[in-house]
Amino acid sequence: MLKHNLTPLSNFFQFHCKASDHLFPLARISSSSSSHSQSKMEAASYMFGPYKIDKKEVFYSTDFSYALVNLRPLLPGHVLVCPRREVQRFAELTTDETSDLWITAQKVGKQLETYHKASSLTFAIQDGPQAGQTVPHVHIHIIPRKSGDFEKNDEIYDALDVKEKEMKQSLDLDKERKDRSIEEMAEEADEYRKLF
Repeated sequence: MLKHNLTPLSNFFQFHCKASDHLFPLARISSSSSSHSQSKMEAASYMFGPYKIDKKEVFYSTDFSYALVNLRPLLPGHVLVCPRREVQRFAELTTDETSDLWITAQKVGKQLETYHKASSLTFAIQDGPQAGQTVPHVHIHIIPRKSGDFEKNDEIYDALDVKEKEMKQSLDLDKERKDRSIEEMAEEADEYRKLF
């Protein structure tokens, strides 16, 4: 077996690819116990752009990323995965942050698809204001999908754009909100935390 020197991500990843009879390291997520992830979440504070996120809303975290429940989900299980560092645009992420963000999204998506008995997932990033990004912090929307949840499958993207604009208006203007309460979001996050 050949060994490769990996970047600082070697703590997190080791990839495997079979070529002839040789195994080459390519990706493995290190297993971290849920108690380790839980203790990191309890000690951490989270920002989503200019907004402070209550730790009760966060259900999974790593050194580089965190997953939180959505203030206004489009469908059951619609969550966000964000880098811990406040970064406005996807291209500004480091290699470590990019890798960890997508591995976290993959892990979260897999668990939520099963939990919600969905058959598919939508992963979406709105990268910049003209793409519909309203909170200036990179985030991946993860949305468990079922047959017939939207009349036309791609309508999810229009709905996502509308919800982003409503959320920004709600957060900026502090109008009467139709958002979920912190208690509702904390209850959902508690359920999701059990999956990891």
